[in-house]
Amino acid sequence: MKKKRLLAISLSIAMLASLVVGCGSGGDEESSGGNSNVVSQSAEGELVIGMNSDIIACDPAFAYDNNTNAVVCQITEGLLAFDQENKLIPKLAESWEQKDDLTYVYQIRDDVTFSDGTQMTADDVVFSLNRIKDASQGSYLNWMYANVDTIEKTADWEVTVKLSNPDALWQYVPATTAGHIISQKFYEESGENFGKTDVGLLGTGPYVFESWTKDSEIVLTANENYWDKDNNAENAPTTLDYKVITEGTTLVSALQSGQVDLTMGVPTDQIPVVQENDSLTVTDSISFGTDYIAFNTQREPFNDVNVRKAIYYALDRNQILESITNGTVSEANASVINEALCTFNEDDWKTYLESVPNYEYDMEKAKECLAQSSVPDGFECSIICNQTATQNSIALLLQTALKELNITLNIEKVTEDERVSIFNGGNNRDYDMIFCLWFSDFPDPAGNLNSLYPSSAGGEGGSNAAVYQDEEVDAWLAEELASSDPTERTQLMQQILDKVTDQVPYLVLDHPKAIMVTNSKVQDPQFSAEYQFNLFFKDFSLAE
Repeated sequence: MKKKRLLAISLSIAMLASLVVGCGSGGDEESSGGNSNVVSQSAEGELVIGMNSDIIACDPAFAYDNNTNAVVCQITEGLLAFDQENKLIPKLAESWEQKDDLTYVYQIRDDVTFSDGTQMTADDVVFSLNRIKDASQGSYLNWMYANVDTIEKTADWEVTVKLSNPDALWQYVPATTAGHIISQKFYEESGENFGKTDVGLLGTGPYVFESWTKDSEIVLTANENYWDKDNNAENAPTTLDYKVITEGTTLVSALQSGQVDLTMGVPTDQIPVVQENDSLTVTDSISFGTDYIAFNTQREPFNDVNVRKAIYYALDRNQILESITNGTVSEANASVINEALCTFNEDDWKTYLESVPNYEYDMEKAKECLAQSSVPDGFECSIICNQTATQNSIALLLQTALKELNITLNIEKVTEDERVSIFNGGNNRDYDMIFCLWFSDFPDPAGNLNSLYPSSAGGEGGSNAAVYQDEEVDAWLAEELASSDPTERTQLMQQILDKVTDQVPYLVLDHPKAIMVTNSKVQDPQFSAEYQFNLFFKDFSLAE
């Protein structure tokens, strides 16, 4: 699953919390910190947003990284949405119902117009969803439609989606950019220029595409025809001006000088700098992400669980929290699931997660495990990491720790694009260990489990970087995905976690936080773990 996600995941990894690419050594002297009084330089009603890379396209079909989504989600909307508690709520559909395991029926609002004043219809909905479903369109989100059979208009304001196989994750898709609605008329009139710099995008959202200067700036203005104006925040921005600033320290300098009002792109090593400035506010939210190291379980000696456990016990993850990540991550046990993902059977999940093994730093246990392994006298191996300070520091920490086990760890530094390609199986899984980061697309534990553990995801394009193979786990994953009973799904997923946390194909490091830095112009930032799809600037209040 999720093969298409990896086409855009490099930007996703670069954007969130600690793994921003671009923390160079240049920059203004102001980036050294201090308590300077930051005064916004933006115009009244304008919100200037700093992004560390340009967008892929102004098109929901390709909105699958945090930068592109931050723009597209202001222009187009889905049938459903995620609220700030990461729960599904109606949006362009006034209601919806799952009729049976294969049938979802959506009642479409009849009072919505596109920003040009034309009415949105059920025909636009069917066209938009089928466009993502059509593999020839090359949408990064096409994989979400793998189990969709048909999408049809079944009444004047009703659309029915029929699945070919039960899929517990489909319920969330209409709230992602895979479910955003565009004007069929505008798309057909725009031709090959749709979503590009000269034409942009036409949607039903609170903002309208104004201009896009490649690798420099994107400007959106308030949609005067917005159908849901009553739900905008008081003093919501009337203009969104996205500035592309790829250099981390330059971005921080722009914050400190008031040239940028908001960003989610500050590198980890710059967090203390912005925290020293009393006029800047750092706000964080738990995310659906997990930082981890994947062991290549199909390569000796990492096919030996005792080797994997020895390395796990040898790494002091508290040092990572205390000395490397600057408060941008939260502590993790051996589970790739955190509480933010557990949006059903919450109490059961909370109790379960408290019982998951932690593999807390214990060098004596590490030595015991290695002594029981196929390589009790140690060995030589390598780990692949990108060039960020965070991954390099963790790799050095692990390298030092493994010396006590007589394990020689060589650190192989690659660019972030290269790391993502390798993670994606681009080198035929020719590695011992590799740093990884994964975010669930959905507020559901299956968003991680059904991506990181299926045997089928171990090949090229797959996200099973451990090349983990277990027939029993595969069967449980399929059974869980096909179930519509939350209690049954919870039991199956916890059963899976029991097994994989004992076999440790992944060394879970932490759960990164979503980090937002704002100046005093931004009064009430609203974002949550599902911020990739529910970061709506209409909900932000600006100082008058």
